[in-house]
Amino acid sequence: SSGINAEYGDRIFDIKCKQFVVCNTFMKSAYFTDSVTVNKSCVKFSKQSLLDCIFYLIDNAYVIYNNSVYRQVTGIPMGTNSGPHAANVYLHQYEHEYFTRLYEDNLVDELRKLQYVFRFQDDLISFNDDSYLETCLSSIYPPEMIVNNTNISVRKSNFLDMTISVYRGKFFVKLYDKRNDYDFDVISFPFLDGNIPKGQSYGIFISQLVRYARINSSFNNFILDCKKLVEKLINQCFSAAALRKRFEAFVDKHFHVWGKYGVPLSIDHVFS
Repeated sequence: SSGINAEYGDRIFDIKCKQFVVCNTFMKSAYFTDSVTVNKSCVKFSKQSLLDCIFYLIDNAYVIYNNSVYRQVTGIPMGTNSGPHAANVYLHQYEHEYFTRLYEDNLVDELRKLQYVFRFQDDLISFNDDSYLETCLSSIYPPEMIVNNTNISVRKSNFLDMTISVYRGKFFVKLYDKRNDYDFDVISFPFLDGNIPKGQSYGIFISQLVRYARINSSFNNFILDCKKLVEKLINQCFSAAALRKRFEAFVDKHFHVWGKYGVPLSIDHVFS
């Protein structure tokens, strides 16, 4: 992994044509520069020092279990701020090398089949590829990257928080929550009988309504998900009256999200 990520570091610094990357820990920003001197609130990395830090993080992830200390030797350490980014860089480099080989070998048909492949960290989805991606996964990714086919059928699959299906030549999407697949209840969302800020907790309700509307293709599925959410929150000591008030605010302020259904949305759809 060190070699492949070193190549990625070479490519990034060569593209930027700069000697250093500077991270501003106060502003939470970063930029490339040739300047040797930087502000005291910043940390400066050369290409090599940045790679050294990344390799140190990857090689020194430890966990304690049952009074024993274990070092992680496979994969990117999760739970760190840079974990998701390091995983993306790691997988991207393998993908870049594979696509480059296809391009250099003039394998245009193969490249075209992979034009609708999308990845979020280690979750992959591919559309209309004639099953080509499945045949070349072992050529793209290292053995540590175990990829399982989670398709429900040829025309239906779960991806992230969506169930995507194809019907009569069109894509339809509805909400998917993998926690519902377990045979036990999974705790989610706050319990308002605890000592937590109530204002922010009610804000979660509106954010979930926006998410549901963006995901669901069907108005009926959207309403069904809203009703389940309201029932769950009321069982966790949320006020039904306060939820109604915020649902009205959602209807007023987020027409650009739910207006796609072409159906007038009212509070009576969710609250009986």
